[in-house]
Amino acid sequence: MIGRLVSGAAGEVRIRVCGASIERFLNVALQGEIGLWHTVRVDARTIETTLSLSDFYALRRLMGRTGCRVRVIGRRGLPFFVARLRKRWILTGGMCALALVVVLLTQFVWVLEIVAADGIPVSALRDVLRETGIYEGAWLGQIDTDDTRRAIQTKIPEVGVIAITRIGNAVRVEVDAAVPTPNRIDRAAPTGLVATRDGVVSSTAVTGGQLLVQPGDAVEQGQLLVSSAVPNTTEWGEAHRAHGMGRVMAYTSRTVTLLCPLSWTESRATDRMTTRYALTLGDRRINLYLGSGIHTDTCDKITIEKTRLSIGSRLMLPISLVRETCRACDALPVSGTAQEVGDAAAQTWLDRLAQTLDGTILDSRWTIEEEAGAVRVRVTASCEEQIACEMIDRTPLPEKEQEEPAE
Repeated sequence: MIGRLVSGAAGEVRIRVCGASIERFLNVALQGEIGLWHTVRVDARTIETTLSLSDFYALRRLMGRTGCRVRVIGRRGLPFFVARLRKRWILTGGMCALALVVVLLTQFVWVLEIVAADGIPVSALRDVLRETGIYEGAWLGQIDTDDTRRAIQTKIPEVGVIAITRIGNAVRVEVDAAVPTPNRIDRAAPTGLVATRDGVVSSTAVTGGQLLVQPGDAVEQGQLLVSSAVPNTTEWGEAHRAHGMGRVMAYTSRTVTLLCPLSWTESRATDRMTTRYALTLGDRRINLYLGSGIHTDTCDKITIEKTRLSIGSRLMLPISLVRETCRACDALPVSGTAQEVGDAAAQTWLDRLAQTLDGTILDSRWTIEEEAGAVRVRVTASCEEQIACEMIDRTPLPEKEQEEPAE
């Protein structure tokens, strides 16, 4: 198979042999070690066959002994292609220049894809990549992935795992957020539990430390609920330090004031669509339409599709066709009564509170006041929630009572 490919590149000739002594021609070709393939018998006096260009020149010297005539009916291979191009030197030079340009363009980065987790500033990440030599138009030889990882971790502390993948002349950077280290308190440290909010204690479940409150007691924010100083509990016991742990549930009250307008504007999508095209050459954009662009304030959704010119799936070129599709929207005025707007605002706040509360909402109420085209809503929620929080406690140990000597 490889030999055939090499022979094809060196040049092949398809010939038609006519004469009364076809068998003599075949014998002469065999004796002269001339390779023939794809031989077809056309009739009793004619055959068609293929041979290499070098064998064709050798066969011309032996044709006088065969009594047959040879006619060339086909040529294929690199020598014939070059011979045709020799007469079209402008085309040849253009093809060589194009090949050189393509080879040079594939030595630069033309696709930079950044995939960042939530909370990581993409603009800062792109700046760090540019400083370390990774940007669209950068030479592939200057990229050092190890230096880039170190620079990202140094300048953006929110970054955890970094993956830099290069496929051809496309670079993909994937960044995950660092897992925050929880602020854990040493289990051996003397800690107590303090109240995070004002309330009335409803129940307790303490597994460490000395409980200082009982159900029904009113507590204030910052008040010590469980102490690390545990007094002696037996006749021979001694006071000691403990790690306060547990939960303290309390009845609390949360109040918030909301100010909401009675009229606003909403965007509603329509069936009107606008499609525009543009070409990008590296960082330069060439609009294929009149005007400066699509007005985003009149669009409900803009879909951008980019098709990049490439050689195969690994080599990208800095030429892309951009297709922008915009669905138009209409701005419609919307208004509501004070009661409707106030009820909706209060219910939204209560829903958000229920999602973040370590407990339950027992009751809620709100008042609505209309003023100057807006409504003021005062919402009060009665809750039962966990209010205990661990903190280092340095409460002095109680002194051991001195026993009076027996008389």
